[in-house]
Amino acid sequence: MTMRQLERPTNHYQPTDPSLGRAWFAIVMIPVFFAISFALSYVLYDLFGYKPENNDAPLWVNVIVALVGLAIFVAPCVAAAFFGRRAVRSGDRRGLVPMVLGVMAGCALTVVTVVTTVADAAR
Repeated sequence: MTMRQLERPTNHYQPTDPSLGRAWFAIVMIPVFFAISFALSYVLYDLFGYKPENNDAPLWVNVIVALVGLAIFVAPCVAAAFFGRRAVRSGDRRGLVPMVLGVMAGCALTVVTVVTTVADAAR
């Protein structure tokens, strides 16, 4: 072993690790998945025979639509957190930024969805 190999830590960042790029790609896809989730929610309300503007859907329809919308939206948020964490574990601390952004975006929309669904049920 050379002296240079001994100086290098074992968890050194490997530039060939694609996790950071994948994490940032997931962050970029969050608005796209938000639009898809929003559009699919309107389609689901229409398939159940209700209009979201009228606010006349029963609670079970609101819950189903909210769960499907959340599942679609949270997918890139989970991917950003997963790949960001993987980048951090491989030694690239830059993965913290997409990881935190993905977690914050996922938690924020989850809270907003739960609050609006509960508020609609309380009316």
